[in-house]
Amino acid sequence: MDNAAMTGAAVKKDTTATTYLKIIGIFAALILVTVGAAFLITGFFSSRRGSPMKRGEDAMAEKNYTLAIASYREALKQDPKNVKAYEGIVAAYEAQGDNDAALHMLEKGFEKTGDENLESRMETLRDSIGPVVLSGGSGTLQNPELGPGETARQRQVELLEKAYDLLSKQDYIGMCSVDGSYEADLVIDELKGDHVIYIPEEGSHGTGTGCGIYQVSGGYFFYYGDFVDGERVGHGVSYWYNGSGYETYAGEWKDDAPNGNGTETLYYDYGETTIRTGTFRDGLEDGDFTIEISQSYSSDVKTGEYHVNYGRPQEATERLQEIVAQVEADMDAGKTVDPDLQTIYDDYQYYQMYGDEDIYLIYEDNSYETYYRYSSLFGALGYR
Repeated sequence: MDNAAMTGAAVKKDTTATTYLKIIGIFAALILVTVGAAFLITGFFSSRRGSPMKRGEDAMAEKNYTLAIASYREALKQDPKNVKAYEGIVAAYEAQGDNDAALHMLEKGFEKTGDENLESRMETLRDSIGPVVLSGGSGTLQNPELGPGETARQRQVELLEKAYDLLSKQDYIGMCSVDGSYEADLVIDELKGDHVIYIPEEGSHGTGTGCGIYQVSGGYFFYYGDFVDGERVGHGVSYWYNGSGYETYAGEWKDDAPNGNGTETLYYDYGETTIRTGTFRDGLEDGDFTIEISQSYSSDVKTGEYHVNYGRPQEATERLQEIVAQVEADMDAGKTVDPDLQTIYDDYQYYQMYGDEDIYLIYEDNSYETYYRYSSLFGALGYR
């Protein structure tokens, strides 16, 4: 190649390189512009969104109370002791006319923060709301009279001190005289929220070992055990007297409900005890469970196992298929069918036809357990 040709090739190569560099430069500039714009846009929207507290304040100004409550709750996730966030939620509930929800939030806020302003507003709102009226077998209570110098809180503490003492000793028989008592009905009648707790150590702000009474549909139950910021977290026992015995749940609590390993015990005055043990989720049985039934007048103990899907037991399919096959084979062969198996077979066919119940557990003596397929849930009291 001559010198002219070599010179031309070098010029062409330099020109190509320069072109590539220009293209790369353009792309780099575009990337920088894009990234910069992204930062500007992010900053713009961030400034428009603001903090959860700012969004809550803006939503209140626009009377969007649902958004305000959600925003203030987000602020509480960042700081569970944010008094202003509690006040914001209370104001939003009050603006909607939901004083019960507002009172519950004031109670929760005071338990978590110990703030005197929240306490003052809580007492004021309690005085302005009429008492919860419960109707039941013992009649209806309204505006029970307080004794000279007595306050509603003193009456609550007196009741919960008794329950605390008995439940700490696992004296469940003794608790029968507290749960269902006139004093307990009075406390429930005066509740402005759905529960009240008592923790002996002063200044605990809802943390420690204590006792509470909780209102649920159709009645109430007691709780003894661990509290963290007013919520049931750790190990605890719930107790309910049903008029002919008592029911307890003892085990792990999380998120203010039975969550983890636990045991339900149902004791009847006539001497029968049923114990169910397994894992609970949000108060409902969930997973593999064992059951044990015993009588005080007999040494016989019935045991069994069953599986539950978030409160709904699975049908005892394998054992049922065995029984159905055996009964049908005996009938085809003209043999006498075992009466217990015939009962299971007939009932199972009926349940399959009408869809009312399922057989979920069959014991060794061929007795069995059923549950209502469409309405029953298995779990601790107050959660099923």
